[in-house]
Amino acid sequence: MKVSKKRFFAVASALFLAQCIFCISLYAQSDDFATGEDLFRSDEPVKAIPYLKKALNEGNPKAYIYLSIAYYQNGQFQDSIDICAAGMKAAGTDKKLLAYNAGNSAFAKGDFSSAEQYFTTAMTADPSYAEPVLNRANARLSQKKYKDSRADYISYLNLAPDDPQKEQILILIGLLDDQVAAEEKEEAQRVAEEARLKEEAARIAAEEEARKKKMLEDVANSLQNTDTENMTAGAEGTVDYGYESELE
Repeated sequence: MKVSKKRFFAVASALFLAQCIFCISLYAQSDDFATGEDLFRSDEPVKAIPYLKKALNEGNPKAYIYLSIAYYQNGQFQDSIDICAAGMKAAGTDKKLLAYNAGNSAFAKGDFSSAEQYFTTAMTADPSYAEPVLNRANARLSQKKYKDSRADYISYLNLAPDDPQKEQILILIGLLDDQVAAEEKEEAQRVAEEARLKEEAARIAAEEEARKKKMLEDVANSLQNTDTENMTAGAEGTVDYGYESELE
C-alpha cells in the first residue's frame, strides 16, 4: 500500500505540474495579446506590433485583425495585406473584416484593382456590410470605372441612408450621371463611326472589284481579233473536183 500511495502522489504531482504549465502558457498568450491590444488602443502601433505577432504565433485569431491595422497605421501596407491574406486562410478569423482591411491597405498602396477585389470579397461574405461598398466605389472611381462606381455609391446609400456624407455622395452621383451620359454618347458615336467606316470599306471594295472585272473584260476584248479583212470562209487552197487532172 505504501508503494501504491507513492506512485499515486507521483502521478498526481506530474498532472498538477502539467496543468500549471498549461495555465501559465495560456496566461502568457493572453498577456501578449492584451498588451498588444492595449498599446494598439493607446495609438502606439509600433510598440503593439511585436506583442501582436507573438499572440499571432500563439494562435490568437483576433491578433490578425489588430496586427493588420497596426501595420496599416505604421504605413506598412504590404505587410498589412500579407497578414490579412494569411488570416483569411486561418481558422476562427473574421474573413470579411480581414478582406476589408486588405482592401484599405491595397487602396492606400495605390493598387486600386486589388482593393476592388478585396472589397468585393468582403461584400460577398456579408451583403449587408456597407463600408466595403463605399470603399469599392472609391476604388472603381480611381480606375475611372464611372458607371460601376456610380452603382456602388447608390447601393451604399441604400445600405446606409443616414450616412453623414450623404449630401456629398449625392452630388458625386450627379456628377457621375453626367460623366456616364457623356461616355455613353461617345460610345454611341464610336459605334456609329465604326459602322460608317465598315460600310465605306465595303463600298470601296465593291467598286474595286467592279473596276477589276471591267479591266479584265477590256483586256480580253482587246486580245480578240475582230477585223473582217483577216476573216476566212475556209475555201482557200481547196481542190475543185470539176478540174481535169493533167494525169489523164
